[in-house]
Amino acid sequence: MPVVLRHNESLELNLAEYLGSVTYEELRDLAAFLAENPSYLKRDCLSVVYSGCTFDTVDFSALDTLFSGYAALYAPISFQIIRRSAWVCLSAAAQSYIDYWIIGRDARGAMSTTLRHFTTYEEAGEWLVLSEAETLSLQTRVGFEIVARFEHAPHQAPAR
Repeated sequence: MPVVLRHNESLELNLAEYLGSVTYEELRDLAAFLAENPSYLKRDCLSVVYSGCTFDTVDFSALDTLFSGYAALYAPISFQIIRRSAWVCLSAAAQSYIDYWIIGRDARGAMSTTLRHFTTYEEAGEWLVLSEAETLSLQTRVGFEIVARFEHAPHQAPAR
């Protein structure tokens, strides 16, 4: 299922959405897109992992590889302030992957980013210094244009 990247220019905010069974290829393609479009790397981001989303086909070691790749992308960028990356995980099946991505990593040193997990849009919106109306626009996606969509066919066992 897809990974969708949206952007709201007036809020200077990215919205990354994770739906269904997310694959490593989709995560890798998102990173490759950001490498080709670095203006999105400087924006704060809310990542939402929707109910029913899983990362079951993604090994934790693959997340380590992705993190190293992101660190390399961010290394040459000069930031005036620390970037914020908020995560809202609405899927119990995906929570261990989000925890693995966030907990114990030096995102501040590697990517000039502070990673935080929240249980609600309201908590994330407050941390991202958004008004109530702006937080509502996150939930409804109003003003967030689709920038890119990454979707690969699910992995299937070969027929015998």
